[in-house]
Amino acid sequence: MIRPLATAALLSALLASTASAQGETWVAVASDGAGLWGAGVGMATREAAEASAIGQCGVYCRLKFTALANCVAYAFSDTGRAEGFGAAPTQQAASQQAWSECNANVPANSCTVRTAQCFQ
Repeated sequence: MIRPLATAALLSALLASTASAQGETWVAVASDGAGLWGAGVGMATREAAEASAIGQCGVYCRLKFTALANCVAYAFSDTGRAEGFGAAPTQQAASQQAWSECNANVPANSCTVRTAQCFQ
C-alpha cells in the first residue's frame, strides 16, 4: 500500500527536477491556521507547488500562499494565531518577510519562522 505522504514526496521530487530544467520555480504554503503547515518548493508549475504543500500539510489544511520564487518561508504565532508568508531569492529574505508579516498582526513579536526552504 502506498502512503499518501510518500506519494506526495515522490511526486515532489519528480516535479522539482523538471523545474530546474525550465529555470523558474514555484513555491507554495498550506496551513490549518493552528500550527500545521506544508510547503512546496522548487516546482515546475503552480499546481504542483500547491499540491505538494497541501499533501504535506494534510486534509484539514488550506492553501495560503503561492509565488514564483526559489525560497519560501512560513511564520506562526501560537499566542495570536497569526501567520506570515514570504517568497524571495534567498532563505534569509523569505524568512524576514514571513516573520514581519506575522508580527504585524500580533503584539510583542511572538512569531517564529516554522520553515524556510529553498530550491537549489
